[in-house]
Amino acid sequence: MNDSLAQRVWRRKGVFGRLFWMLAVPLSFFYFVGIQVRNLLYALGWLPVKSLPRAVVSVGNLTVGGTGKTPTTLWLAQELGRRGYRVAILSRGYGRAGEGSTLLEPGLSEEGVVGQEDAGDEAIMLARIFGQRVGVGKKRYEVGNRLLGNMEVDLFLLDDGFQHRCLRRDLDLLLLGLDWNGWLLPAGPFREPKSALRRADIYLITGAREKWESFLARCPGQAVFFGSLQAKCLSTMEGNEWKVQPLALLGRRKIVTVCGVANPALFYHMIHDWEGEIVDAIEFPDHHRYSVRDWQRINRAARAADLIVTTEKDILKLLCFPFEREKLLALRVEMIVENGSSLVRAVEDVIQKRQR
Repeated sequence: MNDSLAQRVWRRKGVFGRLFWMLAVPLSFFYFVGIQVRNLLYALGWLPVKSLPRAVVSVGNLTVGGTGKTPTTLWLAQELGRRGYRVAILSRGYGRAGEGSTLLEPGLSEEGVVGQEDAGDEAIMLARIFGQRVGVGKKRYEVGNRLLGNMEVDLFLLDDGFQHRCLRRDLDLLLLGLDWNGWLLPAGPFREPKSALRRADIYLITGAREKWESFLARCPGQAVFFGSLQAKCLSTMEGNEWKVQPLALLGRRKIVTVCGVANPALFYHMIHDWEGEIVDAIEFPDHHRYSVRDWQRINRAARAADLIVTTEKDILKLLCFPFEREKLLALRVEMIVENGSSLVRAVEDVIQKRQR
């Protein structure tokens, strides 16, 4: 089920949306039973949990996409890096071609911008654009040990790790976004019921603030934070380096947008905020792998436009195609956390406790 169809089903839009939703409800019941049994087995200690010899902080959510997990992981990695900590990110690598484990070094690889396609688009983005050390693999305990064999690590950040319970974590950071109510998959966007909230240590609310605050009313105030994704700049590849452009470049320009993300609404909103005129919006499923036919479709749409604007995880997959010079740009976003220094200090405490 692709993203657009999923959104129609979850919102019960139209005849087919309501029909598919009714068909999905029984499946959601079986999914609920499976999740509850799995969580019970972990709670009883009947399913094994492995522990890495360094601190592990999980960044995850309860729903499918749209809360800002990867930008939050990047924000934490950068903030801790500035404080002198050696951080490595562990990623599942959704959308990748390979099945084994892959270690990504910071910066551009010898293979070029894209390289190592079996790592997944978000992992490649974190390493190639933002200079993070990333380990990719389904078995993140094994990937973490591989990283420790190659480098010194003070902290592992487990990107999208709330449901990855087979790896012990020292702190669970749970992101809560716009989807505050709904069914479990596949009839709704929830991976787990809201009762799973109590497993988390810290909460970062990135949408539906009033609704989530009511759910977390009994939590201590120092455990609840608020954040939002904001546009920072535009970026493009020039030669073998990233070139940054101001957001004002979008103003009064005719723009074709291209994205393969779970929910592109915020992406469009940011472009409109900077007075960009979207003349065509080309959407693909999350983690889409672009083909020559896709490139031809984008180029046809861009003939009547000034710019092609995409996301940073999409531009890495599009740069292998010949687009007009400086016409293809990526919108860079960053997570802004209110009182973020307190959240970072909570993670520092975890690292220092583990070191002791």
